[in-house]
Amino acid sequence: MSQIIEPIAADPVRVVLPRTLSVALAAACTMQMEGHRWSAQNEAAARTVLTGGGAQMLLSALARRLDRSDPSSTGWALLALPATLGNEELQVVAAGVLAALGRPFNSIRQGGGRMWIGQETTAVKDPASFGGTGGQALHIDAPNVEHVPEYTSLLVLRGDPAGGGVSLLGDLRAAVARLDETDREALREPVFFEGQVENLSGVGAPRMPFPVLEDDQDGQPAWVRWAGKMLRDPRNTGRTAVLERFAAALAQTTVAVTLGRGQLLVIDQRRMAHGRTALGPQQGLADGTRRWIMQAKATFDPAAPAHQVLAGAAAGRRNDA
Repeated sequence: MSQIIEPIAADPVRVVLPRTLSVALAAACTMQMEGHRWSAQNEAAARTVLTGGGAQMLLSALARRLDRSDPSSTGWALLALPATLGNEELQVVAAGVLAALGRPFNSIRQGGGRMWIGQETTAVKDPASFGGTGGQALHIDAPNVEHVPEYTSLLVLRGDPAGGGVSLLGDLRAAVARLDETDREALREPVFFEGQVENLSGVGAPRMPFPVLEDDQDGQPAWVRWAGKMLRDPRNTGRTAVLERFAAALAQTTVAVTLGRGQLLVIDQRRMAHGRTALGPQQGLADGTRRWIMQAKATFDPAAPAHQVLAGAAAGRRNDA
């Protein structure tokens, strides 16, 4: 088995959303959906607010942290929304932030058609699942489908009062670079399995088996389809050694980030895997006091405001050359 490596505790510079901007997003948008997507009206309203002045620092910060053309960018961003907003207001504002990058959507079908999924942590669920109390191995969401969600996000409505549930972030590209070419070639084989594909929307057809490493038509890395639980999947028996080596490489790139109420973690799934440490002792915690975290996805949209900031900067550099 891979050696357990303690993640490095990160102290990121949080991107603070001014209250005036948050209130403007909450006033302009709602929770209305169109199928599994946030409604086009909401998306347009959010982008009007984001491009109307007062959001330039937010857009620039998102662009810097999530710039796929810059290998030194983090591939994730941590935003601090006003914690005094109500729970529904926080979800609306967070959806508005996602609209700066793409089209917000919910990839998991659920009653009521809500965009944000999640409920208070419970011991009834699988400890390693979303909303469970145990640790969760590094993974990307939905690695086993045709169209992997480009961005995933976590919105904290209530942190763990017992002090656990720290978010983990592992650099997929850096981990791949640590492997030798023999291992990389083995991971390019479309022979790997992960979980089941059930009740999903907006992600295309199931794709199993699949390659862990997937290149684009130009031979450049496109996806690292990874989930730590692949190591325990009996369908991957015989390929455990190379999966273990990749897991060990990924562990060496991992940082830990503690999240509190009103904080939104946005992750580029082409760059980063995410997971969590186990929650603290839950005995004696009353209902309504335990950890409560929500999740939503977003597509990549080059016309979105944050990507337009990057396009403008690139055009400026070309003009200066």
